[in-house]
Amino acid sequence: MQFALQKYVLQQTPNTSFQLMQDKTLDIIILRGCPGSGKSQTAKSLSQSFPKGVRLEVDTIRNMVISVDWKNQQEHIDILQVSTGLVHDFLKLGFSPVIVIDTFSGDKINKYLETLYELDKDLSIKIFGLFTTDDELKRRLDLRTNPEFKDFPICKRLNDDVIKWKHKSEFQVDTTGLSPTQTAEKIYGQIISEKYASR
Repeated sequence: MQFALQKYVLQQTPNTSFQLMQDKTLDIIILRGCPGSGKSQTAKSLSQSFPKGVRLEVDTIRNMVISVDWKNQQEHIDILQVSTGLVHDFLKLGFSPVIVIDTFSGDKINKYLETLYELDKDLSIKIFGLFTTDDELKRRLDLRTNPEFKDFPICKRLNDDVIKWKHKSEFQVDTTGLSPTQTAEKIYGQIISEKYASR
């Protein structure tokens, strides 16, 4: 499925959007947000625009730990560090962009970026923070089935963290009332518009 936005851009400027995507490689797209913000489903929709990319959910790596402790912050930080190596390896193999999905609670995004730039100082990275209203967050969590995480007080704190700990280069998206595809279109549109602005 191709986004309506892609079709629109192509109609207005044939081949230009694809040309823009090839002028400078976009290495990494980071989607951060609380459980229920829509980041996982948005990443699935967004990945359809990047057939040569990789979708990497940090929680998938955490699930590989036999006795994973989801409340252990140091364990989370350690797994995030492991994931930077995977991201770098995928890029070296020619897969890009790598779409990284995680809560990145608190200021974890800063250390994550620091490690990535230590591996390659020339990386092109876009960060998108997803958040929603408290009412919408509760509604989404109530619709979740086991074993998905749905502790509202914790998710609310993480949702608030996205706004509180906004990175200076981060583009934030309020996903309230948006489907994952619509959110992905907003993100893709932002990526394209930044490429136009840089030309």
